[in-house]
Amino acid sequence: MSEENPFADFEANLREVDPELDGLEPPTSSECIDAVETQLDVKLPPSFALWLQRYNGGTLYNTTIYGVEADDDFDLAEVNLRDREEGLPTHLVAFANALSGDVYCFDTSLADEKGEAPVFLLDPEEGTLASVAASFRSWLERLPRLEAELAEVRGPQPMTIEEWEQFLTRERAKLRRLSNTPAKQLTMPDPEKVRAELGGKIPVDPRHLKSRD
Repeated sequence: MSEENPFADFEANLREVDPELDGLEPPTSSECIDAVETQLDVKLPPSFALWLQRYNGGTLYNTTIYGVEADDDFDLAEVNLRDREEGLPTHLVAFANALSGDVYCFDTSLADEKGEAPVFLLDPEEGTLASVAASFRSWLERLPRLEAELAEVRGPQPMTIEEWEQFLTRERAKLRRLSNTPAKQLTMPDPEKVRAELGGKIPVDPRHLKSRD
């Protein structure tokens, strides 16, 4: 890893899927970072502060990293202040959103002598925390494969109402085609293809599931 650019290796890997790094935002200033730390009354991990001074948030590998003074729904200060009103402990600092809707947080109460804090994944609905990485840099290193790893751990998830309706539309179309197909021309479906089409989701109407409450 380059001393001039500690994120050089990460950038090189990201360019394989985003050649121009278009998903990343322009840098913010150390003064803006200081202002956010004052606003949240917390010290951000140095590696994350360094990242913000290179890329002030952005979207990469289906994950959105919050920025400072961002003009969207992913402003670092606004997200954390809002989440605190909903019960997020002040020692947790939300800094990114996973594709699943779960939130990546630093646990500043466990910061080491250099100020680097471990990363946890918060499930907002369940209120549970899962350890993900020892630091922001190690989280970045895992990020290209992290979403797939987490999906495997979670196992199949129920479909959303929209996904369920799309699934029914596809299945009805298949049945119409099959009804006009001679029996000798029918073939067994490929399990891997079906699994890929469902995106790992369970084909069940979510409105029939019991509430978590």
